[in-house]
Amino acid sequence: MRQIFSVRFFAAVGGVVALFFLLTTIFATREVIEGGDDGPAPVELHQIDFVEEIQSVTNRQFSLVDGAAANDTDFVIDPSRTLRIVRGTPGIDHCPRFPAAGDCAVVADLLGEAVVWFALVPNGTNRTVDLPAIDTLDDGLATLVNGWQLPFAPVLDRRCQDEFTSYREFRERLGDDFTSVYGIDDRRLVAVECNVRVDYAPVVTVPNDGDAPDGTVPGAPSDTAVGADLDLDDLGSSVEAAVVGLELPDAIDRLEAAGWSVQTDDLRDPDETFAPDLHLDRVTVQHRDRVVVSVAVG
Repeated sequence: MRQIFSVRFFAAVGGVVALFFLLTTIFATREVIEGGDDGPAPVELHQIDFVEEIQSVTNRQFSLVDGAAANDTDFVIDPSRTLRIVRGTPGIDHCPRFPAAGDCAVVADLLGEAVVWFALVPNGTNRTVDLPAIDTLDDGLATLVNGWQLPFAPVLDRRCQDEFTSYREFRERLGDDFTSVYGIDDRRLVAVECNVRVDYAPVVTVPNDGDAPDGTVPGAPSDTAVGADLDLDDLGSSVEAAVVGLELPDAIDRLEAAGWSVQTDDLRDPDETFAPDLHLDRVTVQHRDRVVVSVAVG
C-alpha cells in the first residue's frame, strides 16, 4: 500500500504554515508603525437613513453621557410616528435647544427600525436641515466633511453670489466654507449655501491657490504707488490666498505685520461694514463667525 502522508508532504504543509505566520508578523508590524503616525484621526463614517424634525420627547430627562444615550426615550416625529432611542445607543448632541419642541432634528443611522447611531442637530426652516459641507459625491451618495453620508439631488441648488462651472471649481475656491441643505420631504440634500457654516462643522479648510504657497502675506505697497507694474487684482488674490480660512485675529496679525492697514466687515452684522476707499495700503477683511472669507485691497 502506497504511503499517502510522506515526510515531503508534512514538510510542505509546515512551510505553508511558517509562511503564513511570517506574513502575519510583517503586516502586524506595519500596522504598528503606521499607527504611530501623529496625523489626524480618520473621520468615522455614518450612512444616514433618517432625518426628521423632533416635535417632542417622551422622557424630558433624556441626555447623553460619554457619547451615548444615558436613558431611554421616544422622539415624537408626528402623531403617528416615533423614533425609539434606547440606553447605550451612541450619539452626539449638536442642538443646544434640545428638547424644545420643533427646535431640533434627529439624524440617525438605522439597522432595520433600530437606531445604531444618532445626532441631534438644529432644525432649519421650511422643512430643511443645515448640515456640514460636502466632501465627495459618489454614485448618488454624498459624504460630508464630518463623515455623514446622505443621498443628494441630481442638481444641487447653489445659493452663492459667485458662479462656478463645476463642483471641482466650487470646492477649489470655497474649500469647506459652505453648508449642505437637506430637504426633509425630498429625503436628500437639495442645496448648498456658500460662505455659511453650521456651528458644529469641522474647522474650515480653504485651499491655497498657489499665489502664496507658504502662507506669506505680500507686503503692502505705498499708498501713493501708481503705475502699470501694480496689478491690484493679482495683489488682492495673493493677499486673500494667504489669510482666507484663518481666524480673524490671526489674519489681522499677519496682515499688519506685512504693513497693511486693516478694516473688517462682519457679514452677519450690518453695523460692521465698510466700502473700499481706494487706499492701496489698506485691505477690507470680510469674515463670518470670526473666520475670514474674503479680502479686498483698497
